[in-house]
Amino acid sequence: MESKPLLHGGRRPSASRPPIAGGSRHALWVSWLTPLLYLGQARPLEMDDLCSLDPASRAHVIALHFKQQWGPEKRRVQPRVWLCLLKAFGRPFFLAGCMKLLADVLQFVTPMVLAALLHFMASDVPMAQGYMYVSILFGVSLAQSAFLRQYFCYCADVGLYVKSALVAMTYDKALHLALSVRQQTSSASIVGLVTTDVQKLRDASPYLHALWYATLQICMATYLLYSFVGVATFVGIAVAVIMTPLSSCLATKATAAHAQLHTLASSRQHTCDETLRGLKMVKMQTWEEHCLARLSTLRDAELKQLTLVARLRSLSTTLFDATPLLMAMAVMGSHVYLTGAALNLATVLPSLLLLQMLRTPIALLPQVFSTLSEASASLDRITAFLVEVDQRRLTVGTLSAIGVRFEDADLSWQLPSIDAAEASFSSASNGLWQMRGIDLYVRAGELCAILGPHNSGKSTLLNALLNEVHCTSGRVMARGAFAYVAQKPFLRHTSIKENVLFGKPWEASWYACVMDVTGLTSLVLDNSALFPDHDETNMDSVPASVDPSLHVRIALARAVYQNADVYLLDDIFASMASATRDHIFGRCLRGLLRRKCILWVTNALAFVPLCDSVVLLEDGVVVEQGSITTVLCDDGPIHDLLQSHTLLDDAAVRLEPAPTGQDFVSPDPTPLLPTLTDAVASLKEHSGVYKRYLRACGGYGLAATSFVWYLSAQATTVLATSYLGFDESLLGLYVFATGHALYIGLLYMRSAISYRRGRVGSQRLFHTSLWHLLRAPLSFFEPSPVSALLATLASDIAVVDLEVPSTMHMLLHTLLLIGTTVGLVMLVTPWFALAVLPAMAALYALQRAYVPSANALQRLEAATREAMTAYVRECLLGLRSLHAYRIEGHCSANYYALLDAHQRVHVVVTATNHWLAVRVEWLGATLSALAAALVVNSKASGMAPLPLVAMALYYALQLTPTLHWALRVLAQVQGSHAALQRLESYDNLPMEAPLTSDLSLRGLESEKRGRLTFENVEVRYQPHEAPALTHLSFDVVAHEKIAVVGASGSGKSSLVMALMRLLELDAGVIRIDGVDIASMGLHDARRQVAYIPQDPILFSGTVRSNLDPFGIFGDDRLWAALRRAQLVSMVSSLDEPVTTRGRNFTVIERQLLCCARIWLKNASIVCLDEPAAVSWATPKDYALQEAVRAECAERTVLTVTHRLNTILTSDRVLILEHGRVAALGTPVDVLATPCATMATLLEQWRAVQPIT
Repeated sequence: MESKPLLHGGRRPSASRPPIAGGSRHALWVSWLTPLLYLGQARPLEMDDLCSLDPASRAHVIALHFKQQWGPEKRRVQPRVWLCLLKAFGRPFFLAGCMKLLADVLQFVTPMVLAALLHFMASDVPMAQGYMYVSILFGVSLAQSAFLRQYFCYCADVGLYVKSALVAMTYDKALHLALSVRQQTSSASIVGLVTTDVQKLRDASPYLHALWYATLQICMATYLLYSFVGVATFVGIAVAVIMTPLSSCLATKATAAHAQLHTLASSRQHTCDETLRGLKMVKMQTWEEHCLARLSTLRDAELKQLTLVARLRSLSTTLFDATPLLMAMAVMGSHVYLTGAALNLATVLPSLLLLQMLRTPIALLPQVFSTLSEASASLDRITAFLVEVDQRRLTVGTLSAIGVRFEDADLSWQLPSIDAAEASFSSASNGLWQMRGIDLYVRAGELCAILGPHNSGKSTLLNALLNEVHCTSGRVMARGAFAYVAQKPFLRHTSIKENVLFGKPWEASWYACVMDVTGLTSLVLDNSALFPDHDETNMDSVPASVDPSLHVRIALARAVYQNADVYLLDDIFASMASATRDHIFGRCLRGLLRRKCILWVTNALAFVPLCDSVVLLEDGVVVEQGSITTVLCDDGPIHDLLQSHTLLDDAAVRLEPAPTGQDFVSPDPTPLLPTLTDAVASLKEHSGVYKRYLRACGGYGLAATSFVWYLSAQATTVLATSYLGFDESLLGLYVFATGHALYIGLLYMRSAISYRRGRVGSQRLFHTSLWHLLRAPLSFFEPSPVSALLATLASDIAVVDLEVPSTMHMLLHTLLLIGTTVGLVMLVTPWFALAVLPAMAALYALQRAYVPSANALQRLEAATREAMTAYVRECLLGLRSLHAYRIEGHCSANYYALLDAHQRVHVVVTATNHWLAVRVEWLGATLSALAAALVVNSKASGMAPLPLVAMALYYALQLTPTLHWALRVLAQVQGSHAALQRLESYDNLPMEAPLTSDLSLRGLESEKRGRLTFENVEVRYQPHEAPALTHLSFDVVAHEKIAVVGASGSGKSSLVMALMRLLELDAGVIRIDGVDIASMGLHDARRQVAYIPQDPILFSGTVRSNLDPFGIFGDDRLWAALRRAQLVSMVSSLDEPVTTRGRNFTVIERQLLCCARIWLKNASIVCLDEPAAVSWATPKDYALQEAVRAECAERTVLTVTHRLNTILTSDRVLILEHGRVAALGTPVDVLATPCATMATLLEQWRAVQPIT
């Protein structure tokens, strides 16, 4: 037997990698990680490269540990999740506090050592004392680094335990929620619990410590600052207190502005999503320029808001950097005023360090309270969710054998809302549906057909057995294991094989038998053309042209493979061809499942006489039921219904149904492990990407100007501070204050310039990328999941909007700080240059090892996080099936595996940051100590001016955090490089032919008539694929009505796409009115043809914008078009809103709107793709046919059809088989043609009918 893989689409963790033990995570140098980072330098890291979690850190162990605490606690009136977390994981939390206390005490040694060194340099004391100060500085820096790293490690442990416990508990609870709770709980809110709310609680651990350590830092900094400047300290604190609410106000405004920016960006992304998903229709309607203009308008509004966000960010950043300077000016001025003492650098520089230390906790406290408040709200939501009522199973009742029974049962549930996007977890309410007095018993070995018109209660009956419907009176009982196949089956985004197994072990003989009886052997296992990976093909990779019944057949195979006792089948034949129905009914329902209890909701009346019993429902009531022998002998409703089915009804005959809802690609769900453009993201940096970005921002001249602003700001602060050492009078204070006031102004200017130029560059990159996407051929989108493409584009634009300008700003600022430090120390002691080069080489080596692995781990972390989120959404979507098969435990195990995979990556990410931080901090501590030692040594050999020495020491002592920050910023720069490179890659997309051509209409007949010629046309979707059309030749005279008939995959859609140049020809010629369409511009060619798709797409906006997006026609012309399309009674106003994809209109109404577009377009050729008749309201269907027939009398019409009446009313019929002409002639001639397609048509003459 073969077990299912732990991760979707992934591999098992490598057994050769030992677990990451808790002690290893806390190792000071994390040496076990070094080989992994070197591997990441050689190639991108993969999941198999990472060590596994130690057993104590696995999700199921942590969840079990938490459940032991939660069990007794949840029985309290007010259960406390926080107390359970503290009891379960309190030890690492308190150890983190101890480490942070030691680190914070040691950080205040640095200002005291700086003051001592400055006094040493200015006095005549033994050199040994100076070297002692340097030794203290070096030892304290190393010890502080060690304690701080341990603090972060323990906080990471707490975060891991909290997230694993709460995510596991919340997910398990979601699988077992009672129906009444699910009806009031949206799936989005549950996803929010396991993502946003749990993450807030995970991040709360450091903020809980911040409550005490921020207070401790403020007290210690105040005490030490008082020892330098006395009571003037409190003036500085007063300035900080004044600046804090100002900063909070700016932060609040920035948050609100960013939320508004997010809303505008979401609106733009929604429109972009709508445009790309409907790109086939956009191209057919020649609306590319309109879509670009529409998106550009939305983008302009977004950029206007982005400007406000950038300004607020600039102000906030400037205020944060300016706060210690303003405090310093206030403190120094007050000190001079109150004491009359002259200022000197021995007082100013240690005070500046202390003021910087004081700024951070004062600014942090408001954020701490805000974060903890949000975490508390999240904790309350999670607690309320964990105490909700669980789902109860159906009882066996009086049943002693396998079967189901309803005893005078009244059933009720809330109808789903119209817009599924806003539907709740199970079904959002917009009405109450009830069934009354249901009495039914179905036993093992019985096949019971459940009949009834639409909304009669057929599916409700099955849902009652799944306990998904409220039984308000009577009883519903069941005995045995269930299997369930829905109308729209739930399939996971994994392989076909895994969907069939559904958690069961693989048994070769049974699996082969199941695949055979459900018709999947011939469709999947033996079809290498469509399924090269056979049953290992992922569901997201299934070709759009495959048999539309594939999903139902996979779901049926899953049900059969479970070898259950009771089978609930909901209209499984709706999308199947006749031969497939016969095969499955005979081999499966009446074969392999003949001894099972089967309740089968169906409209396939031809098979009802072959069932054991039958139930007819109408308006929630059983009209008639009984054995098939009884009901056929009685003259009841069932007998009448079956007898009427034998009458011919040409309007309802349909050929093999085509896939519905396909418009270039179907809305595909986000894959569990996104792979789109991962190869691009892993490429090494190329300077050309940044050159292109700089050119988009305004060129090298503006970049040089920006650099001058940065350089001026840095020079101003250095000169203003050092001047105090040369002039200790009041003038020195004025220069200090004036210089730093100018510096604050320059800080804002340089930040604002960075964001402004970044906004310009972002707009240009967005416009260019979008236009290239709109102009790309449809073949580009076929191998790429559109949802992943849209998500990538949205995230890349967000990165370029804010992250790239911010990162470039920080990079320049940090590099100038390092340059200033190195330059000042080298002015004092040139020997420091000998240490700089090896240090830079070491930093470069660290950067080379860290950045590739960090970027790869970041992508893996995002992928595993998205995998978890997608799996939760997937399970919530298919919860009814999960309950039916009772595999909640299996799903929990799968989810725990995904959670462990995410935690594995997160642990390595934390360890990688630790690995880099400890090395940079120790290297920085070494460089700082070496710089200080060389400065001390310069005293014996004739030192430089004291102010220069003081400034060198001041900057040298800040070298460690500066170096660490520089490497982090470099990693962010290289991370954003992937976004810039992906945007650049859109410039290299293949492009369609020019939209217009001056020569394209030359030679066209003076009057459009609609004569159409295909000559040896050959076309294919991808270069490596077989041709979709082969040597296709036929002529259509002007105004002729042609019915195009063929099985699925015969080339009907390809013919239309070739006619509209959505697919370019490999060979042959297509002529319209004598002109080769290849010589026309794309828009010129596409304007000759109007297309009404099977499932037409409308774009959000109004009726007017969908008819006339360019505003060319007046109201009278638009109303005339609606009148001709018989839509006047359905449309009250031209400004009537249209929702996304036109969901507030029926399919027929959308097609009628497309008819109205035809009358406006005035094309000579019309292509109509008729739908299958089963899901259509007959009066509206007739309205569509009548509108086309009446208004296209003077146009050539090609109708892709599945109906006999359309064939009989056409002038000629074109039958396609395998991309070739199988027959072409009048309906009478074609019906006599011996071809496979006509044989199928005649076989289905008495095909399945909907019950109306």
